[in-house]
Amino acid sequence: MSLLEVEGVTVQFGGNVAVDGVDLDAAEGVITGLIGPNGAGKTTMFNVLCGLQKAVRGTVTLGGEDLTRLPPYRRARRGMARTFQRLETFSLLSVRENILAGAEFRNRWAADDASTEVVAHELITKLGLQNVADERVDALPTGRARLVEVARALSSRPRLLLLDEPSSGLNESETEELAAVLRELTADGLAVLMVEHDMSLVMSTCSTIHVLDFGQIIAVGDAEEIQGDPRVQEAYLGAEKEVEDERAAKRAAEQTATAVAVTDEPEPPFLWVKDMHAGYGEFDVVTGVDFEIDTGEVFALLGPNGAGKTTVLRAISGLITPTSGDVEMCGRSVVGADADALARAGLCMIPEGRGIFPNLTVAENLRMVTLTGASMDDIEAVAYERFPRLAERRTQTAGTMSGGEQQMLAMARALTTDPALLILDELSMGLAPIVVSSLYEEVARVAAEGLSILVVEQFAHEVLGVADRAAIMVHGRITRTGSPDEIAEELAAAYLAGAAE
Repeated sequence: MSLLEVEGVTVQFGGNVAVDGVDLDAAEGVITGLIGPNGAGKTTMFNVLCGLQKAVRGTVTLGGEDLTRLPPYRRARRGMARTFQRLETFSLLSVRENILAGAEFRNRWAADDASTEVVAHELITKLGLQNVADERVDALPTGRARLVEVARALSSRPRLLLLDEPSSGLNESETEELAAVLRELTADGLAVLMVEHDMSLVMSTCSTIHVLDFGQIIAVGDAEEIQGDPRVQEAYLGAEKEVEDERAAKRAAEQTATAVAVTDEPEPPFLWVKDMHAGYGEFDVVTGVDFEIDTGEVFALLGPNGAGKTTVLRAISGLITPTSGDVEMCGRSVVGADADALARAGLCMIPEGRGIFPNLTVAENLRMVTLTGASMDDIEAVAYERFPRLAERRTQTAGTMSGGEQQMLAMARALTTDPALLILDELSMGLAPIVVSSLYEEVARVAAEGLSILVVEQFAHEVLGVADRAAIMVHGRITRTGSPDEIAEELAAAYLAGAAE
């Protein structure tokens, strides 16, 4: 019998069903995985399990006891502990003090008289933190700080440990260290339920994996079954239907253009990323990234969650400064340039999550573009010609529109600035496949007009239908660059850690 049993959990945010009738379970002594593409509902499920989010339907049972109506602190006392995707530690305290804080909280309600010092010593030893036990957490590498957060969660002596993206920010060696720790913990009988983007970690540690997509469980099985499941590959990569035809048509057009083209000296790349290293604080998320984009080219940067793709985009667009390497536009280095200067120079980025003003109307969102000097009439004419549905929503508050309509607004606002380089970060996030296909039809039209486009995308098959070249990025490095056909052959292995075609 499973320690954790979840039946029929449904969560709604207004009219949006974020989680729809989810069943899952987690047994003692093993690691259970909960995976899925961005926006699938994984963190919402974790919030339901620990009582931070109410479900409209469904039950959560731990060890045969119904916890559905219990508040978070009572669930913790029943044996549930959690870490968070964003590192949550007492950064000004030492490693030992962080763990002692958790142990002392437990002693306020626990029936036993376990010494907090003994508990802290045991966990420091078990997780290999002896050499940093008295150092402040804010001075530690991310990997060590993650282990501190896990140790503090374990200080409550849980029966079930919920891990939300525990490898986030870790390098390969730190991830391997985390995997070893988790195996040791479950060997002692602990149940672990893990939400994780690093598929190599999931496939190597989880005995059972539940796959969530658009709020529903679409597959359950071991690593081999999940890797070979076509529904899982479609959830992560997008449907391949019709995309091959699109790529074939694009190849034919390119061959025709090449046959009639008269070339002189080759132009320098429009964008050239050279041996770029970038990250946050002292930790580099991406290392040695190299690629270039020609004028009028569509370049797709693909890879699993956590590969470092968004960090690359932030470095290119001036939101962070690379620690080394270079970024050139039209042969000129732009490292150190402010983001607003790059925007005025023609670089336009649509961030993950759309970046619209949800409390303004469609027209008011578009009016923001008048700050570039364009007239409102011209802006609206261009926007509504590309996306006629926005004309019907002109006076509607943007935050009340569907996700697809909000993404249309984000694209419309970007394109009315007449950019030289358009950067798209996860255009498909949280959208239905039919909406994603519609948006990429517009990307194809824009590309045909000669605009240079850099796309980071999880629905890889969709973007390969419009891309000229693509690259696969894993663990902060580009592992393969090639044509859409070449990259398509290696996608499943990159996204699902060795999935069979």
